[in-house]
Amino acid sequence: MTTRRRNNHSVHIKLIAILVSASCSWKIHAQSEEVLTYDAFKVMLNNHPALRMADLSVEKGQQELTKAKGAFDPKISATHQNKFFKSTEYYNQTYVGVDVPLRAPLILKSSFENANGTYVSPDETTPNGGLLNAGIAVPLGQGLITDKSRTEMRQAQAYQRYSVIEQNRLTQELRYDAYKQYWEWWMTRKVLDIHREWVAIAEQRLTDTKNRFLAGDIASIDTLETAIQVQNRKQKYQSAEAKWAKESFDLTSHLWEENEQNFIPLESIKNTVPQKEILFDEALINTNVLTDRTNSLASTNPQLLKFTPMLEQLRAEERWKKELMKPVVNLQYNALSEATEPASDILMLNNYKWGAQISWPILMRKAKGELGITRIKIEELELEALQKTTVIRNKALAAIRQLELLRLQLTNVSSNVSNMQRLLDAEREKFNSGESSVFLINTREQQLFDLRVQEAEISTQLKIQEIEILYLLGAL
Repeated sequence: MTTRRRNNHSVHIKLIAILVSASCSWKIHAQSEEVLTYDAFKVMLNNHPALRMADLSVEKGQQELTKAKGAFDPKISATHQNKFFKSTEYYNQTYVGVDVPLRAPLILKSSFENANGTYVSPDETTPNGGLLNAGIAVPLGQGLITDKSRTEMRQAQAYQRYSVIEQNRLTQELRYDAYKQYWEWWMTRKVLDIHREWVAIAEQRLTDTKNRFLAGDIASIDTLETAIQVQNRKQKYQSAEAKWAKESFDLTSHLWEENEQNFIPLESIKNTVPQKEILFDEALINTNVLTDRTNSLASTNPQLLKFTPMLEQLRAEERWKKELMKPVVNLQYNALSEATEPASDILMLNNYKWGAQISWPILMRKAKGELGITRIKIEELELEALQKTTVIRNKALAAIRQLELLRLQLTNVSSNVSNMQRLLDAEREKFNSGESSVFLINTREQQLFDLRVQEAEISTQLKIQEIEILYLLGAL
């Protein structure tokens, strides 16, 4: 009987020695680490190519406006024709003209004509010194209120405003995704640090338990249980380390640095860690103020602001389509003067030419169809804006409510962490005096561990909720 007990004791010692050896062979090596703070991360985000794309949106809007202004550029034109055959000058014609379109429905016209020759038509023949004329062209029907050029100008001005809003929208979206990614990265690091701490505690307990067992203070089973606990915690640490590595790689997609010619992505952020503590936005404490701000989302959220210039473009198009319902009545008047006479003579009304053009499709079906389609587009866009505003406002209200609940949860779980820490400290004292067991210690530690992880997760959720609210309010 005594021999069997000795053999069992010997087996326990060998098993414990193997587990202890395996536990001690696995070390967590701390390396020098560089801290990437939240503020520094925001600055680095400025190198992201998506922000350059957002800037290009504004540049595109400016170029569209420049293109539309081109319709009002003064235009100069000139032609010269001369035919001389068998000692006969058939014709010698020169024309130089300048047209100046105005933002008003007017075109200022001036020209110089000189046409002579044996076979020049009489109505084209001019005095020997040439003929000067100056006049205007004005639409009295279609084009009087607006025309294609003025419509394109208004649409380009609206598009320029849209491009600025689009720049803001792209910037907000980038920040929203990147800021969330930073705090998810922060959470995995926080959980990893908790796992590391828990492994170190378990390893220290294994050493203490082994010494107490060898001194005959506790049973061998306690040492065996502690060794198994060390292995379990190391496995969980490795899983947390894998998640941390994944979040670190995901974060690098938002980190770019500027070289001499371009922006290049960071290949790795190895040995880089987030800041230790999470900071919450004090400006978001008053949820009543946040709720009031949701009533003006249409004037702050870029996803909703874009509807204003889009509707301006369609309404400019609608005005032009209404103009197309009118008959074309164009009038042109030119005062004439010989080039050799004083310039003041061109103001005399004795010499002139004028003309009129009138046309009107009888049924107007094309114009009616185009006007109807444009009005349908306006109504569709107005309904989309109304629906989008409602959706975003409801999301904002839900996010504000979630923010309140998460604050309450964080307060409760932080209180539970403090209370559980006191229970664990008391349990450790009882264990040291022989009144508790390794099983109870491990149970208390696991409860505290779960609460600390939960605290980190809720803190991250709360921070991300703040980011989402600012994003929905257009203030990120």
